[in-house]
Amino acid sequence: MLDPGTALADLLSTYRVNVPHVCAVAEHALTLFDTLAEHIPWPDRSRRVLEYAALLHDVGLSSDPPNHHVAGRDIVLHHHLPDLNPSERGLVACIVAFHRKRVRPQQEPTFLSLSKKQRQLALQLAAILRVADGLDASHTQSTRIVGFECGAPGYHLELAGPYAASDAARAGTKADLWLRSFGLPLELNVAAATDVEAPPELNATEELPLLPPWYAASTTSLAELGRVLLRRHLRRLLATERAIRADRDHEEIHVLRVTSRRLRATLHLLAPVAPAKHLRPIQKGIRRLARAAGAVRDRDVLLVHLAQSRAELPTELHAGMDDLVATITEERMAAYQRLITLFDSRDYIQFKQRFAHLMHDPAGWNEQPQVRDLAGSTIWRHYEALRSHDQGAVPLDGPPMHALRIDAKKLRYVLELFAASFSERAEPVVAQLANLQDDLGLLNDTIVAQTILERVASSPESQAARAAYLALRAEQHAVAQTNLPARWAKITSATYRRRLMELIVRL
Repeated sequence: MLDPGTALADLLSTYRVNVPHVCAVAEHALTLFDTLAEHIPWPDRSRRVLEYAALLHDVGLSSDPPNHHVAGRDIVLHHHLPDLNPSERGLVACIVAFHRKRVRPQQEPTFLSLSKKQRQLALQLAAILRVADGLDASHTQSTRIVGFECGAPGYHLELAGPYAASDAARAGTKADLWLRSFGLPLELNVAAATDVEAPPELNATEELPLLPPWYAASTTSLAELGRVLLRRHLRRLLATERAIRADRDHEEIHVLRVTSRRLRATLHLLAPVAPAKHLRPIQKGIRRLARAAGAVRDRDVLLVHLAQSRAELPTELHAGMDDLVATITEERMAAYQRLITLFDSRDYIQFKQRFAHLMHDPAGWNEQPQVRDLAGSTIWRHYEALRSHDQGAVPLDGPPMHALRIDAKKLRYVLELFAASFSERAEPVVAQLANLQDDLGLLNDTIVAQTILERVASSPESQAARAAYLALRAEQHAVAQTNLPARWAKITSATYRRRLMELIVRL
């Protein structure tokens, strides 16, 4: 096995990795790999990549157990490992990211950044590692591989050990990627009767506090923090795309719209350190996506509110309301189909691949500016931009209100960008900003509803229903306008300013 060098040993120690377990997993993985190598022409150094992935597959557990595969991926990409070149480190990170319940390669940005050949290799090595990890599910390092044969109608793995039966069962559930990667199923058999029916409880140890994410340090380069956040936003976008294609939950359109806005805001904030020539086409792609998602979302919001308002209108207007709902539903379906067409387009596929490369390739990024160098001035500049909308009173309508809403979002996204550095201290600041956004959102929804309904060709019955509905919205609009000054007063208060300054000072 690999002799852990100083860099790898330090990494395992820093992140409190269970070394006996990962070494057992690595040994199982290499045994499987070596037998498969008799039938599969692996690229050079594939064995080294697999071994590193096995030793690091749990590296994210000490900082983010529920999302340890994502945390582990980012740890691997952050730390320099002398034995691996950048391409190999990307492969290791991708395999670590696949250490999750269900592997969905097209939702992993690291996978999209790989070449076609590298993608196939990543899936094959991940399939091996997932089975190898299951073979020490008991964390006893007692299960042994006593036989492994390759051939029709599949692969046959013979195991022995006191907990081999339970470990084999776990490995079998994690063999979901095996058939896909190697074309034949994996059969696991226990060679000898076991003396123990169930694995022991893991030794109870004093629960240690979670490690803070490495990118929470104010000395982290803004470029590295940005790449971490872009990977996570893109991962969310890819998962949302999959859900939207199924069209089971309209709320996923809202998630897509918010994610696209966060991506745009993050890219804007990273402009001082990101490679400009690669940034521009990505920003263009996100704008197209946001417009397409917005057309669907605006109609989803309107349809929900039309349904909620039906009971508040006279029954003689219900038929007209039904006509409006039918028309808006048709518009929604047309907008949804345009979004799916965008998802299927070559431009969008290339956009995802280029974006994935941008967040995994450090070339062209300025690594010098640290979070503490730019965070404070960036936050305060956005806060001042927000306060500048108060010209004696908060704007309650029209373009001035819309501009206020945009700047409120920008400040929130800035605070979220540096959230890891602030920890829970930022929560009250963000919460008050979110309350302001909610009221501004209600005002904006009324304007959007009016714009959509004005363009709808309607019968006399639906015209009457539309007029009554818009009158109802106008009343709700007035109530939201009444609430807004109190929300605004909290954002512009000395208390809020002091909380912002405390966040900045602690950087």
